[in-house]
Amino acid sequence: MSLYEITYILRPALEDPNVDELATHFSDVAKDGGGQSLNVERMGKKRLAYDIQKTREGHYVCMRFDGNSDCAKEVIRQMRLHENVLRALLVKP
Repeated sequence: MSLYEITYILRPALEDPNVDELATHFSDVAKDGGGQSLNVERMGKKRLAYDIQKTREGHYVCMRFDGNSDCAKEVIRQMRLHENVLRALLVKP
């Protein structure tokens, strides 16, 4: 088991309940894949360093968990398939 950190940016048009719902969904994907000790931190709505898909802002969320590489890859795959995720970055600290 390794520690992984995934930081992702959601579309700014989403309301706070929708952001919480998506954060819960991605946490559940990690749990289903064998991830443990999940920690999800919402960092709020921030301005992006550069435009992504003609968008200047986004909701930043950071998720930390213990799991294997297949679990982390599945979470990233689910994020890339979701239309409300602008960017996702996987880091193994």
